[in-house]
Amino acid sequence: MDELAQDYDGRIRSGRESQGLSQEELARQLNEKASLIRKLERGDTLPSDDVQRKLERALDIDLSAGGTTEDTEWEGGGSTGEYTLGDMVERKD
Repeated sequence: MDELAQDYDGRIRSGRESQGLSQEELARQLNEKASLIRKLERGDTLPSDDVQRKLERALDIDLSAGGTTEDTEWEGGGSTGEYTLGDMVERKD
């Protein structure tokens, strides 16, 4: 699967709360243990690919990071207003 988003724990919690589910209800729906849901929402453990798919389907969320470093490494900041390393470095030749 894709790389997991850094804020996966918050996404899971928000998705669960927006559905009006308790951790126990979500666990029952996914056929998983409530302790796993608690650990995921605290960021103590990473979901397996299988659990990630179940969570994404049940909560209608996306837990992937949404791109790789290769996709963003060479993006310029031109119209976004962001600075690049080249904007900040002063050469001493």
